Amino acid sequence: MAEQQPDNIFDSVVDSFWACLPEDAADNLATFKKDVLRGFRSAVDSFVDTSIAETERHLENARRMREEWNARCAAEAPNDLGDETPPNPA
Repeated sequence: MAEQQPDNIFDSVVDSFWACLPEDAADNLATFKKDVLRGFRSAVDSFVDTSIAETERHLENARRMREEWNARCAAEAPNDLGDETPPNPA
């Protein structure tokens, strides 16, 4: 019977590395690697969540600032354009 060829030679090399290790060492190393990767995922998730929250906060502050600018412009110089709002200073 013909030997099954791996789809990727790199996969075969990595499989050989794990096969060369004693079973307990391979299990311990795999557990460590998975824990580290889960830690990275957790850190990235935390960073993304923080970044999204900060973006929402900045957006809300920008809305508030626009409202203040519009109110200040309306109070300082009434426009002759009727009900149109003053131009955005940004």
